[in-house]
Amino acid sequence: MKKPYLRIIAVLAALVLILLSACSAGNNAGEPTKAPDGTKAPATQEASATGTPAVTDAPVITDAPEPTEVPATKEPKKTPEALKPDTDKYFDFTEYGEDILVPDNNEAAGLENYEQGVMVYPQAHDPYVWILLEEPLPVAEYRYVAARVMANKSDKNGQLRFATTTDDRGWAMLNFIYKTPGSWETIVLDLASAALMTDLTMDGDITRIRIDPYDDEFDSDVLSEDYTLIVESFALFTDPEKAQAYAGLYVWPEDPDKTPLPTEKPVDGPTAAPTHKPTERPQGAPEFNNIGTEYYYDFTQYGSDEMTAGNGVLIEQEKEGVLLTPDAWDPYAWITLDPRVSASEFRYVAMKVKGNAGDRVGQLRYSTTSDSRGWAMVPWTYAHPGDWEVIVLDLSAAEYMIPETLNGDLVRLRFDPYDDEANLEIETLGEEYTVIVESIALFNDKAKADAYAGLYKWGN
Repeated sequence: MKKPYLRIIAVLAALVLILLSACSAGNNAGEPTKAPDGTKAPATQEASATGTPAVTDAPVITDAPEPTEVPATKEPKKTPEALKPDTDKYFDFTEYGEDILVPDNNEAAGLENYEQGVMVYPQAHDPYVWILLEEPLPVAEYRYVAARVMANKSDKNGQLRFATTTDDRGWAMLNFIYKTPGSWETIVLDLASAALMTDLTMDGDITRIRIDPYDDEFDSDVLSEDYTLIVESFALFTDPEKAQAYAGLYVWPEDPDKTPLPTEKPVDGPTAAPTHKPTERPQGAPEFNNIGTEYYYDFTQYGSDEMTAGNGVLIEQEKEGVLLTPDAWDPYAWITLDPRVSASEFRYVAMKVKGNAGDRVGQLRYSTTSDSRGWAMVPWTYAHPGDWEVIVLDLSAAEYMIPETLNGDLVRLRFDPYDDEANLEIETLGEEYTVIVESIALFNDKAKADAYAGLYKWGN
């Protein structure tokens, strides 16, 4: 019985030794891995070979928030640089200038406020605005004025008129031209050189100043909307050098919204040769005279189509010509030359007229392409009131001319039948101050002008 038990015990002992040997071999392969420190974040496991992402202990990433719309910062308004006017007597028309400038009673001038000044634009014939001085200034001392302006056109002159405590008429007038249309410029004037003053004008204080942006005295139509003028400021000086140095109150950046319409470029080219022909001989007209010139205006039968009322005058068509009757103060009519003739060549004007009164002088004013003011004026007297007579005038003998007046072509003639400038404006000449104009002829030879007897042989 002992042998079998011993054999079993030996087998079991051998198995135990084999197991002990295997355990000893496994411990000799390396040190055991240490447990991770609990304070450190667990390492992220690498992705498995199958491409399935390994699960990590990192928090789930949320969707990125939509960006908040932040409004763009507005560009600050550009403040123009202020300049030193070098005088304490000035008017600033920027932004609220419409409250300072006063339009004429007929409201022919429209006003519109701009940041850079007041825009003045035409709404009817003869637009102008007034500057009223609450504290009048001695005109002899503050005789130099400067206006900072931007005109849109330059084919017509501007005018400045003023009134004083010793001459309240407001007639004293200076003419000026725009040199840089579409851009800022400074107009500087000396009030002491004004026309139409009296001996007392410069003895008083300035009470008001009138600005005519564009002189349209000889126009029959209202100026178009592109005849605009922006007035930034107006200053009065005692020193002419300071007035000449005036550059306005501000330095304005370029801004097309504050700039008038673009200036039209004048069309260059020679003046067309005169081709004016008289109207057809009126029915029942007397014998036609030998005229001695081909440039004349026939006011018989259809003369009211050739002569247009300018101010204060009624024009009625008569068989012998146009009958002019005063209807208000300062009556006159005008004739437009189309085509034009050389003012220096055709300087002699002969007019066949019948004036009814002889106690007042008449006046012929004219404008040329080189002098658009319309100031040049030749007076005349009626030698035979109630009868036909021919009045011959030499345009080169006109008053109020400038050296350039006769360099251009004749544009318009203004016919003042009777001068009533000395009258109060409320007075109108009586109905006896009428005149009939049969014709006006232009000559390049004085002898021919003196020989002119009119177009027809009219009876008295």
